[in-house]
Amino acid sequence: MPARNILYYLSNQHNLIVKLMIFSISVGLIVYFLPKEGRFRYEFSQGKVWNHEDFKAPFSFAIQKSDDELLQETQLVERNSRKYFKFENQVMYEKQRDLQADLDSFLLTLNGTDPQAANMRGKLRELILNKLPDKIEAFYDQGIIQNLVDNPSPNQLLIEQRNEVLSEKSYADFFTKEQVLDLLSVQLYGTPNWKDQEFKLFFERFITPNVFYDDARTAVSVRQAITAIAPARGMVADGDLIIRKGEMITPEKFRILSSLKNEYQAQLGALRVSREWIIAGQLLIVTLLLGMLLVFLILLRKDLFEDSIKLSLLFSLVIVAVGISSLIMNLNVVSVYVLPFCILPIIIRAFFDTRLALFAHILTILIIAFLVPNPFEFTLVQVLGGMASIFSIVNLRKRSRLFFTITILLSVYVICYSGITLFIEGNAQAIRLQQIGWLAASASLTLFSYPLIYLLEKVFGFTSDVSLLELSDTNNPLLRELALKAPGTFQHSLQVANLAEAAISRIGGNTLLVRTGALYHDIGKMGLARYFIENQNTGVNPHDELGFDESARLIISHVKQGLQLGRKYNLPDKVLDFIRTHHGTSRVQYFYRSFLKSYPNADIDEAAFRYPGPIPFSRETAVVMMADAVEATSRSLKEISSEKIDELVENIINKQIADNQFINADITFKDITAIKKIFKRMLMNIYHVRLEYPK
Repeated sequence: MPARNILYYLSNQHNLIVKLMIFSISVGLIVYFLPKEGRFRYEFSQGKVWNHEDFKAPFSFAIQKSDDELLQETQLVERNSRKYFKFENQVMYEKQRDLQADLDSFLLTLNGTDPQAANMRGKLRELILNKLPDKIEAFYDQGIIQNLVDNPSPNQLLIEQRNEVLSEKSYADFFTKEQVLDLLSVQLYGTPNWKDQEFKLFFERFITPNVFYDDARTAVSVRQAITAIAPARGMVADGDLIIRKGEMITPEKFRILSSLKNEYQAQLGALRVSREWIIAGQLLIVTLLLGMLLVFLILLRKDLFEDSIKLSLLFSLVIVAVGISSLIMNLNVVSVYVLPFCILPIIIRAFFDTRLALFAHILTILIIAFLVPNPFEFTLVQVLGGMASIFSIVNLRKRSRLFFTITILLSVYVICYSGITLFIEGNAQAIRLQQIGWLAASASLTLFSYPLIYLLEKVFGFTSDVSLLELSDTNNPLLRELALKAPGTFQHSLQVANLAEAAISRIGGNTLLVRTGALYHDIGKMGLARYFIENQNTGVNPHDELGFDESARLIISHVKQGLQLGRKYNLPDKVLDFIRTHHGTSRVQYFYRSFLKSYPNADIDEAAFRYPGPIPFSRETAVVMMADAVEATSRSLKEISSEKIDELVENIINKQIADNQFINADITFKDITAIKKIFKRMLMNIYHVRLEYPK
């Protein structure tokens, strides 16, 4: 029996089950996005004091070299590594053969010049053919090395490969092309200065390097040498004291702590048992954080908690923010700071309210902080940025407001980042322009809030301030039709909108929603315009030919017809709520009393004279109900004075309170008192009532 009762209970709690599924799926997806490696629990910075207890090594580990140390050692290896050169035998034979073949033709072209010069060149020919070949062969045999850009020192060592044999030599063991040409000039003229430039140009063609730089083999050698660089220097034994409480974190201590942090996270991530505990911890934390969000909704936004679609949107926004952050961190292409995290509170603010936007943003940033390095800095920057976005974008009525928000957001980002950097590093040079660039990009990407709000409106069927702004335009087709078919009702709606907007602005609420709802609350009168007194301008009242109950039925029907018309024109539910509730469950007093007066002994069905409801369930719908009744009744005043207006406002609203029309609305007597004062003041201005001054 108990089992059947449990199953029966669960079968009637499908809405609760859906919410539990949304919550569970959200927790699971967020935990999936979180890293599964261990995290070192201590935060520390170079140049700051170690504020934790005396810290000893939990295990033995190597002290890793810093990136600067590794870079310096790499550069040293690249500078001092031996370069490989390859000896080419074939070059000498080719150049000697070309020299002998070209010498006669070269000298023959010179025989037509001065006889004395020709005679001297003839002697040079004999000298070249008899002595120089052996010399040139000796030069090539020793090696003519290729010139390099970096001009190595003569004693720098290199490796020569000759006939598959490697031998160690220095640059001084080889000739350069310039040296060979100077030595040939000495052989010909007894001086290194060439007396005949035509001969020099001729020999330059046959003196060429035959020892060439081997780039591929040298690169392999350098890579091997770099690979052999030890990443660590020294060891810290298990149990050794690393740092004492209150001790300054010097560069050496910082390197040791950083080495321990890296080794700790590597070891913790490699252990299966640790991974399971990490997932368990993440489940607890994420469940707690999202649970806090649910508690917030239950206590402060129960209407949102009851709506599974709105709940799905809210949790989806959090999941997407965490998922994109995880993707950016895994790709490691750009900084995570480039992501426009402040889009989240702007979207939530557009669809819901400021408190929820701030609360959800803070919880989301706390979750994402588990993904990023320097989580405290990240959390502080993003939380302050989110606050600035929410406070600066009170509404989205003007597109320029979003640009103003971006300017404020960027200013907060830069100030916060600069302040943290100066506080931690103690050096203005530590402020990186690249980081400021990432933050500027993040602020700029916040402009995508507008298209995202529009997209979410279409997908989830919600209503933002942007849509309300469009609907409140009196050039909207439905409002134009109202002005054409029921001009009196249209003017009445404008006055109700002005009264309600002023009142909700005073007590707090969505002024744009109130104005839009007030403009559309009576659209159902269009089809029956002549039955409503504000549209009767001919002196003929069609109710004179109807029974009181029939007249009441026609008057009440404008609520139902308004809903049908609103659905036809795709008005959002937020606006339709004002049509449903602006009369609540009140009576059509005029026809009800007329019936009682005419038929005092007849049985009366009171329900036939009462609106079907529902009664207002928010402060916005309650304010429109008050404004509607006050404005409509004020038109029937025969004598306009401050006393009459004061009496009218008090009587109407007090009657609504006594009729329990506001018991479901989040509105207080203090709010109602403020609303009365605003209505009185505005009605006096509308009817140009002047106070009488004492004589």
